Amino acid sequence: MNKETQEQFIAQLRKRVEETFGQEIKMPKDFDNLSQRINGDTKTYISATTLKRMWGYLSEPVTPRKATLDVLAQYVGFKDWDAFTLGEAGLPNEEPSASKRKMSRVWVTALLVALACAIGLLLLRNCRMSHQLTSMTDSLETVTADKYVIRLGQTFSTYDEYLHLFGITPDDRPWAQPLPGHPEICIWGPEFHNAHWHNDGNPDSLMPTITEYWHVEGADPETVHLRNIDHYTYLRYRKELRVTFMKGLRDSTFTFLGLYVMDREECDTNRIVWQRIAEECDLTHLDYLEQLRR
Repeated sequence: MNKETQEQFIAQLRKRVEETFGQEIKMPKDFDNLSQRINGDTKTYISATTLKRMWGYLSEPVTPRKATLDVLAQYVGFKDWDAFTLGEAGLPNEEPSASKRKMSRVWVTALLVALACAIGLLLLRNCRMSHQLTSMTDSLETVTADKYVIRLGQTFSTYDEYLHLFGITPDDRPWAQPLPGHPEICIWGPEFHNAHWHNDGNPDSLMPTITEYWHVEGADPETVHLRNIDHYTYLRYRKELRVTFMKGLRDSTFTFLGLYVMDREECDTNRIVWQRIAEECDLTHLDYLEQLRR
């Protein structure tokens, strides 16, 4: 499939999603609601940020991943993206009608109720929990039916495991990635023990402040000083907010430490002091981070 044809199919898919959703997707809240609706119907989570990029609400160009297209195709009643493209092209494909889909949901619901009566309340709870966690990593904590939060102390195995929650594909700088659409918000993954960039603090309290500075053993003191001056000058007027996952604080995993901004009274040309201002990050409403940054 060439690029032009794929874009035509994606445009058709967006239209079908809006028809299923029942309205055009225009406002930030629409993307949040659509994300929740897709998660409820398909048991698979697509972030509002990913949907914004696909609808062109965010400025950066992006080609949706097939996994994302598969979920959206399922939301409008197809098996996957390939089945959708066959159906839209007029080729034979068994697309379930709306009435069949509704009847199928009725039968599934009836079966689950009967099963719950047969095997008891405990198994019913386990089934519901397994459905909720099918498409989410174990590190996400369900607070309510429509709110997912990362909290202080949660751990992640790799950069990929937490970056994809923000709609980010890691590149050659996975430890410092801007949040899509928000260049002054950094998803930061420093190392607690690093030979060049030092990050001092109290690990027992999960680093309420982080003192960051550059120093290499045996390096020329003037070189060290100039490097730290450059770093201080760059950050001084940037008003950056850092969503921080520190590697090696407890073991080889990344520990979520919270949201940090510069403590300007404590910073100088030799060091940057980051102060934690929040212990959790709400993945369903990332735009609120701009308010914290300012």
